[in-house]
Parts: sequence; structure tokens; C-alpha cells
Amino acid sequence: MRKFILIPGLVLIVLGAAVIGFGFQLSKQFGVEAGEWQVTWYSMQNTYGVWGAVIATGRFPTIFSYDPLEYSYRDEPIGFKAFLEINVPRDMTIQFTIGGDDGDITLFLDGNILLNLPCPDPNVQQSTEAYLTAGRHTLEIEYYQVLVEDDAAALFNMTIPEQQTATSIITGGGVLVFLGVILTLIGFLLKPKKT
Repeated sequence: MRKFILIPGLVLIVLGAAVIGFGFQLSKQFGVEAGEWQVTWYSMQNTYGVWGAVIATGRFPTIFSYDPLEYSYRDEPIGFKAFLEINVPRDMTIQFTIGGDDGDITLFLDGNILLNLPCPDPNVQQSTEAYLTAGRHTLEIEYYQVLVEDDAAALFNMTIPEQQTATSIITGGGVLVFLGVILTLIGFLLKPKKT
């Protein structure tokens, strides 16, 4: 009995490890190189998108969600312009998501509008997919506040559908390893048959 549990457990561990390795190899093929967003903050002349004076500069991580935005405590409306350069290692489809609250947010890809989202209240998000060729691409986000009495918010995310598949494969491999370990432990704990 012990052998019939121990051997399948060991097989599941080896199979799970192979699946995890395949998932990591697949994931590497769909990575996108990206740094941090270079952000310039503005006081807005009004709530209709007329840019005012620069009030600060800073950085956002590649993927971000801020609620409230850093300077939303100010009496006048605020806005920001952010730039990010990404390097796509091969032609691929990428899903971009923007969102916000109490403002208007626009995402540009290589100088062209990809998404524009009026988000007066409450928090909303919008996504689209874009096919990018291998090489460098520039992303830009412009956000300006339209409701001064509330806290402004903004978010950005980008995902690669194939990378999500790779993550699912890695997770499946982890489940196989876990089951294999459990079976192997049960096999070791069972007393061998006396002959």
C-alpha cells in the first residue's frame, strides 16, 4: 500500500516542477521592460483642463493606484502629466487600464490617444488592448481634477494576456507539487507491510 501512494506522490512532484519550469520560461518571453513614470504636477487654472504652473515633480511606479492623489488637498484643482518609456521585446498585445475619480484622465501611446476617461464621480476604470511592435514605446498620462471638493484619484495598469496564462500554468504546477508532497508524506507515514 505504501508504494502505491509514495510513487504517485513523487511523480506528481517531478511533474509539477516541470510545469512550473515551463511556466517561468513562458513568462520570460512576454516580459516588458519599464521603469518609473516621470511625473510633473500642476495647479490647474480651472476645472476644464487649462494647465497652470508647475508645483512639483516626482515619480510613480510602473503600475499605480493613488486614492487620494498626493496634492489633492490643495484649494485649487490639480493635474499631472506623466511619461513612461517601455521596451517591448517582441510583437505582442498589451491590455492597458486607466481609472480615476473627480477628474479626467487620458492615456497616450506614442503620442496618440489610446484611452480618454471622464471620471467625475465615483471611481471608474476603462481598458483597451493594443498591439505593439517590438522596440521602444512612449506612454503618457494626463490627469486633471474637475471636482475640487473631493479627493482626486488615478490609476494605471498594463497586463499581457499571455503572461497571465503563464501565471496560471505556474500556479497549476504548484498545486501538483503540493499534492505530490502530501501523497509522498502519507506514503512515508504508512507502515510497510510485513511479509
